[in-house]
Formats: sequence, structure tokens, C-alpha cells
Amino acid sequence: MRAALGPWVYGVFLISGMSALVDQMAWQRLLVLFAGGDVVAVTIIVTAFMAGLGIGSLIGGRLADRLSTRANVVVFIQAEIGIGLFGLCSAWLFHDVLYERLVMLVESRVMSALVLFGCLLPPTLLMGLSLPVLARVVTRQAPDAAGRIGMLYAANTLGAALGAFLATWVLLPTSGVEGALRWAALGNGLCAVLMIMGVWRMKDVENENDPVASKQSPHRLVVCLGVFFVTGFTALAAEMVWLRVLGAMAKSSAHTMGTLLAVYLGGLGCGAMAGSFVARCFEDAWRLFLRLQGLAVLYAACGVALALHLLVSSSLSTYLASYEPVDADTALRLLMGWWRGDLKPEDAAHVWTYPLLHAVVPLAVMFPATFLMGAGFPLMQKAAQTDASHVGWRTGALQGANILGSMAGAAGVTAVLLPGWGSAGVFMLLAVVGTLLLAAGMRRVWRVAALVMGVAVFWMLPDQKGLWAAVHGTMRDRLWLAEDATGLSVLKQDEVEPGKISVFINCIGQSWIPYGGVHTLLGALPVLLHEKPERVALIGLGSGDTLHAMLARKETREVWCAEIVAGQMRTLEAVQDEPGAEAVKTVLADARVHQVAGDGRMMILRDGEKFDVIEADALRPTSAHSGTLYSEEYFALMKARLRPGGMAVTWLPTPRVAATMRKVFPHVLVFGGVIGIGTVEPLRVDWLQIQARMDEVVVWSHFRSAGMDAHALLKPLLGPGAVILRLEDELEQETNTDLFPRDEWLLPSLGKKDAP
Repeated sequence: MRAALGPWVYGVFLISGMSALVDQMAWQRLLVLFAGGDVVAVTIIVTAFMAGLGIGSLIGGRLADRLSTRANVVVFIQAEIGIGLFGLCSAWLFHDVLYERLVMLVESRVMSALVLFGCLLPPTLLMGLSLPVLARVVTRQAPDAAGRIGMLYAANTLGAALGAFLATWVLLPTSGVEGALRWAALGNGLCAVLMIMGVWRMKDVENENDPVASKQSPHRLVVCLGVFFVTGFTALAAEMVWLRVLGAMAKSSAHTMGTLLAVYLGGLGCGAMAGSFVARCFEDAWRLFLRLQGLAVLYAACGVALALHLLVSSSLSTYLASYEPVDADTALRLLMGWWRGDLKPEDAAHVWTYPLLHAVVPLAVMFPATFLMGAGFPLMQKAAQTDASHVGWRTGALQGANILGSMAGAAGVTAVLLPGWGSAGVFMLLAVVGTLLLAAGMRRVWRVAALVMGVAVFWMLPDQKGLWAAVHGTMRDRLWLAEDATGLSVLKQDEVEPGKISVFINCIGQSWIPYGGVHTLLGALPVLLHEKPERVALIGLGSGDTLHAMLARKETREVWCAEIVAGQMRTLEAVQDEPGAEAVKTVLADARVHQVAGDGRMMILRDGEKFDVIEADALRPTSAHSGTLYSEEYFALMKARLRPGGMAVTWLPTPRVAATMRKVFPHVLVFGGVIGIGTVEPLRVDWLQIQARMDEVVVWSHFRSAGMDAHALLKPLLGPGAVILRLEDELEQETNTDLFPRDEWLLPSLGKKDAP
């Protein structure tokens, strides 16, 4: 039965992995609303997810060895049905229950972690037990274990890679979170049906154990578990810094992380498939495992440095230094124009930027290392699987140890490594661990050679400033940076405009110093229109431009500013004495400012008092998770947290955002075509009254000290002849919601539609 079901099981497990990854991506989007989008909350979500997988692996391992083949298949079928049913209900549970009803009752991180663990445990436990029970199904003798279990892992991981790609480019853009979850549940149901068909076809075959005497002591299994823990730690640490650095190089949008994750998982799956065949040819699987893992981690340490060395002298260096990102839809338009032969000459230099930085460079950096990591999985199985009667337990224990190492990697990188050493320091740590693993797998003179190679790799790695200067396409003496687990903040001297400092968050241009422009308008408009803006909330710090404008009036007594990248304050402090940055010093010294390092939407939700003005600084709609600040639920939250006469302010990058705001607020005014102010009562715009406010000494001097003329800045938007659009009726336009942030995933080029 095992041999006959083998190919069938591998195909089913591929579909199972695909569904699991779609679920994971959808659940993470939902749960950040409940836990917050800051790095601590995301780490808690990821750790809770992996904890459930680990527990499921251990339970599945114990269970699998006690059941017949048919019973293990039934367990897998039941698990898939359970995962699918949970997935169908998860949008309601995570959004309608956790976020909308229970979020205010959970007041601490510990309580939040417990709730997340409890909610994620049922489906992740079922996911975790799948590998051990299927390992027992396909394995008859210990010598078969490495190849068969390795192929199971390969199929599941390749399915996960496919799931990451489909979720990113098809399911979320076309169906939203709920639609993606329905497709995942359909995949789980298909797995159950296919396994039922497989068992039905082989119903006359009985399961019999064929135990083979163990050739290893229990101590060797403990060593295997310990080393697999270490490789899980390094794999997760490498993944985190890869996603950060490669995402920064690509100037990531909503589609970037899923694409990079697909490359990462694809490498693991292909490596596991190759390793499943190789494992049959090598008797000393243990040493080969150590060698492959050592080489994998060493390449993980230096791959980014090698890629940057090549990119600095290529045409992509211009893009690395640029302010604006190329989003997915723009990339599709350029490629379609190139294919049709009607590409504009000015676009020719950018047509391959997106594919190179989202596919070619990630493949060159990640695929060799992840291929070797994946190839080690069946080799570890061969080293540890010496008794067919305990295949399930050993598979579950190994998987659990690897997952525990991944959990330690996520927590360690977040809490210790990135805040202390930055991404460059993590790469150096990987070089050390890779050297030790490689040396442990070698003998005599080859061990010395491994140590020498490791030292050479370590010394060639760039330091923190050198790494991020190369990623930003500039020289190390032209930037200020701060990196921790929350993200990367870089302020860079402009090469074209002397005296200008551009602000980058995770390598994407956000604002600039000196102040002036749309960010100043966003801050100045509401506080000058409001009769008495005493208490103000701002999401996003950037250069401090919007915040500076919101501090113009003496009536403003409190400004609460949330910035999710904590290092942003440190970089502003570093440049406050630079020429042209006098206004930065004013912002940093103002006692009315209360700076919050964390999720801005969560800050507004949990604030005990209401505000006169609530605003989010300008955010590109294609940025990852930007949909949480352009959705109906977000605007409803703003409306609920406003005092009488209060104003909700947002940048309006698309007509859909305007339609979403108008659906929530009875009155919406649009200034300059891009700034929307929503109110409950009609808002009257009196230019003479606004002029009188700007002429007050405090207001006038506030802007003048920053080198700005408030009259000249605001007159085009508020003065005589200014076009102020009043949205009286709801627009005939689809809106953004938390469950379907259409603008964030928008790919109109695929439908041959014009982008708004």
C-alpha cells in the first residue's frame, strides 16, 4: 500500500502545502489588525504559528507509530477537513470577533500572545501532524525513510512556494482575503477527496510494520535534534535578513514579500527533491549533511554582498539610488509595452528593473543556499531514521526541533541581533555558524581549509554602513542610518540637489529636508481650517515635515505621532544640526509632541480620549499593508475617535480611496485634487479667516523659521480661484476594506484597464 500510494500522496501533499501557505498569508494580514502591525506583534503571530506546527509535529509523531497505514491516512484526511473548515471561518473569527469585538479587552502583549496562540493552535496543530502521519504511510523500512520522507517534504514545500506565488499574484488581487481563504479551503477539501480515493483503490491491502533494528544509540538522535535546531535557527535568520535586504533593494511593494518567499521556498523544495535521490547513494549521510548545511549558511552570509558588488557597476545602481519605487502594475505595463514594441524611449531603462530585482537577483542570492538547506533534510532523515517502527516519532521530533530552532531564530533576530548588530551583523554571525558546521563535517586538512574559507568569507562581508550605502546606491559618508527589528531608516544627502536630505524607510523615499510641499500641506491644512485643534493625531513621522506643520498653532496642546519604524527618530536626531534642518530641531524640541513607536491605527484605537484632527501622512497605496490606512474600517475608526467638529485627513492617491472615505463620512472636501478632509458636519472654508490665522505671530514665525511662506503655500489650495471639490454623493466606485484592500493589490494591466 505504501509504494502504491507514494506518488499519489506526494501530489496531495503538494496541494496541502499550497493551501497552508495561502492560509498563513491571509491569517497574518488579519491578525495584525488585532495584534498591531509593529514588529513585536508580527513576531508574536509568526511564533504562535510555528509553535502550533511544532506541537502538531510531536503529537503526530507519537500518533503515527501507533496507527495502521489506513488509520494514518484517515487522520490526514480529518486534518485537511479540519484545516479547511477553520479556514472558511477564520475571516469571521479573526476580523469580526477578535478585531471588532475583543481587541479592546486584550490590554497586554502577554494576553495578546495567549489569544493568538489559542486561536492558531487548532489549524497549525493539524498542519504540523501531517508530515509524521504521511511519513508513516509511505515508509516501510528504515532504508526507505530518507528518500520517501524527503520527497514528502519536497512536495509540501514546493506546494508552499506555489501558494505564496498564487496568493500574491492571483488570489489576493482578484478575491481578497476571504476569497483566498475559500480557495485554500477548496485545496484542503481536494486533498481529503483525493486521499479517500487513494485508500478506496487500495482498500484490500493491509498495513504491516517491517521493523529494522536500530544501528544508532539514542545519544545520536539527540545530536541530530540539536544540530537540526541550529540549522532551523540559521535558516530563519537568513530568511529574515534576506527579505529585509532584498526587499529594500527592490523598494518593496505589496507583491514583493510573497514573491521573495516563493523563491525561498522553491529553493528548499528543489533541494529536498534532489537530496532525496542523493541520500540513497551516500552511507555517511551525517557528514554530508553537515557539509551541505555549512556551505549553505556560508553562501547565505555572503550572497547579498556578492550581488551588491555586481549591481554597483550595473544599470540597476541608478534604481537603488532613486527615490520612487517601481510597483508591480507599472512593471507589467512596461513589460507589455516591450512585448508589443511600443515602449517609450524614456521607459526602456526601467523595463527589466522589476523582474531583475524580484526574480533574478533573489534567485542568485537565495536559491543556492536554500537548495543546499533543502537537500540536507533527507540526509538528516537518513542519519536519524534507523527503525521503521519509530518513523513517525523521529520525523515529528526532527521537524519539531527544526521548528523550535526557527522560533528561536525569529525571536533572537527580532529581539537581539537586528537591534544590536543590524543586518550586516546577522550575516557575520551566519558566516561563523556556517564555518563551524562545515568544519564539523570535514576531516583533517579539509577541516583547516574550511576554517580558512570561513575566515575569508567573514572578512569580505561589508559592515553595517557599507552594506546599506551600497543598497541605497550611495557612499557611506553621505548617509545616516538606524536599523532595528522594526525596520531601516536612512537619511541620504542628495547627489543632485546640494543641501537636500532625502528620507528613506526600508529604501523607499518618503519625504525630504528642508520642509515644504505636499507633506507640509497635509499638516497645515487641518490645523488652520479647524477653529481650535487642541488634540491632534498623526500616523507616520517621515522627515517630521507634516508633524512640524501641525505644530504651527498655539491652540494645539498635544500631538500624538506614531511611527512604526523606531529608528526614524534616531536618524532625525542625527541630522538636526545639519544646514537646512533647523525645523527638525524645532520638532524634536517641542514638548507638545508625544512620539509612539508602533502601529498608528492601534494607537488611535486604544487612545482613551478623542482628537480634533486625525491624519495619516502620505502613503503609497501599493505599499505592503497600506490597505489598513485606506479601508472603510479605518475611516470608521477615525470617525469614531473624532471630537465634535473634528477632521479626518488623508492623502487621496486613487478615486477608490476617495470613494471609501465618502462612504464613511457624510461630508468630504478634496483640496488640490489629492488631500481629503472628512467631517460629520459640513466644513466651511473661509479664506479671510485662514489668512488671519496665518498672520498670527506664532503661526507666521513658525513657518518662516523653516524657510516657508505659509500664504504662498496654501493660497493655491484655499485662496480665491482654488478648486475645492465637495463630494456630496457616494461615488459609484468599489471601495477598499480590511478584507479586500483593492488598491494595495491592484493589477489593472492584467485586465487591460487604466489605473486610477
